[in-house]
Amino acid sequence: MHNSTSLAHLGLAAPCVPPATLDARNNVTTQALRQNWILGPMQDALLVIGAPLFVLLAALATFMMLDGIAATSLIIVAHIVITVAHHLPTFIRIYGDVELFARFKWSFVLAPLVPMLFSIGVLSYLNYRRFPVEYFLYLYLMLALWDPWHFLRQHYGFMRIYDRPNAAPQKLAARMDLALSVAWFVFIMLASGAWLADYLEGLYASARVPALLMLPAGVAVTATTVARSAALAMTIVYGGYLLWCRHRGYFISGAKLALFTATIGVMYVAYTPNSWILGIAPQWSFKVGFATVGIVHMTQYLAVVWRYNRNLAVRPERARTGWFRKLHARGGGWIAGGYVLLCLTYGEIVTTERSNRWIMSALLAIGFTSTLLHYYFDGFIWKIRHQQNRENLLGHDAAAAGSAAKSWWSAARTPTPRGMLLRQLLYFGVPMSVLTFGAVQAWNAPDENYLPHMYQAQMYSQQGDTAAAMQEARAAYAAMQQQLPVLQRIVELHPTSGREAQLAFLIYNQSFYVRVVLPSAAGQQTDSATARAHRAAAETASDLLEQAIRRGGSLAHAGRPQLTRDDALQTLASWRRIATGS
Repeated sequence: MHNSTSLAHLGLAAPCVPPATLDARNNVTTQALRQNWILGPMQDALLVIGAPLFVLLAALATFMMLDGIAATSLIIVAHIVITVAHHLPTFIRIYGDVELFARFKWSFVLAPLVPMLFSIGVLSYLNYRRFPVEYFLYLYLMLALWDPWHFLRQHYGFMRIYDRPNAAPQKLAARMDLALSVAWFVFIMLASGAWLADYLEGLYASARVPALLMLPAGVAVTATTVARSAALAMTIVYGGYLLWCRHRGYFISGAKLALFTATIGVMYVAYTPNSWILGIAPQWSFKVGFATVGIVHMTQYLAVVWRYNRNLAVRPERARTGWFRKLHARGGGWIAGGYVLLCLTYGEIVTTERSNRWIMSALLAIGFTSTLLHYYFDGFIWKIRHQQNRENLLGHDAAAAGSAAKSWWSAARTPTPRGMLLRQLLYFGVPMSVLTFGAVQAWNAPDENYLPHMYQAQMYSQQGDTAAAMQEARAAYAAMQQQLPVLQRIVELHPTSGREAQLAFLIYNQSFYVRVVLPSAAGQQTDSATARAHRAAAETASDLLEQAIRRGGSLAHAGRPQLTRDDALQTLASWRRIATGS
């Protein structure tokens, strides 16, 4: 959904309080405090605080109007387009803020070089070897890990903005908001089941990183239980913190609490299996939920960058002259609409699939670089401890209230071009190189799908070519042996109908080959112990397949994309007869 940092370090700021807000000696409020807003009460309610609820309702309405496959496709495609679309405001802000660009010049100039040149190198290799250009998507594994953190930090940043009038000790206020947000985000990501399983499966399948096989059995269930307890405990602690704030007369932001409740509530409903959402949309999945919440992230981001750039444009000493100042200084509804349309156009162009592999390669390189830079730049351009950010996002009173804080924007030593390039080579180059090393091994390894070898063995056997049939049978068995521990661990992490059906077929076929096919081809007789072992495997496979059928989800999986419930029932009956020896 995700989603990574955008508004990432807004939460590191001191809560900005007008000096006359609180008389610390008497612990009484001397000036009425009002909730501050980013755009305004109504606009914030629509585009920031209420966005999770509105987008979730829109996604559910899509499932009610379309069939499950069409609704899933529409939501995921919309998420992909809007994800890339919201990168453009980051680059507009960087270009439009003269002071920002001057301070971080070498970061902005050199950062695109490493991911772009690396992408070009990988895609050139894929085109040279005539591999599918989609193989390039293995690099998105590093972005898939960054994405949830990116969204978490944006959410946390909004909480800190809304909490600005709070006079509680600044470090305590920031840490309480961060701890509450992290506790619930971690729990929901683990409780979804799908996120960890999908990510670890992708690491192994695309880059041969064996984290899935190294994970101890049962650790996911234990981690989820611990995370749930931690989230509930942190909620109780946070409730005590709010009571303490109330007792001391500190401001409590209703907008902040509403944003947290809406975001966490929608994430939980959209990410984790539950009867409520499946009752409305039976084909709802984690991927759909992640895409839905991802659209929320983009909506909020477009709103806050528009506000920032509007405030920046009226300051001639900082705003870049020309189209940037004219566009944002004039404002207006149609200007804002044009801004959104421009961003969506960028997303549509970059994410559209092309038949020409060279054009598609260029778009993949641009899309990857755009996403990586968005995450990277957002990690430092939004730090609210900078007076420059406070002035353009929170207003001059906030800037004055926090002016005592030292900002490394102005004070830190500016790195040399060589130093910045070396830093980015380490920051970007090392993880990309590690993933690429594994990906090249995966591209050049034999296909792990055992089914083609099974079909080839059967064909050669029918043609009387015993040697070729035996060779293909051994290749099929080797692929089964390699795939079995991986699939068993994935099913343990996130059992679904499709995965359990896939594992059931693999268990049965592996036993059939090692205990029937290969011995028979070698002229060996099947003894009673071998027959009993095969019947036991057939029983295990039958139980798994029956469980997969009972789940009610799609039974289709890799190698059997058309597997239906009737086909599965026929196979189950056959395996039961073998298991009972009848």
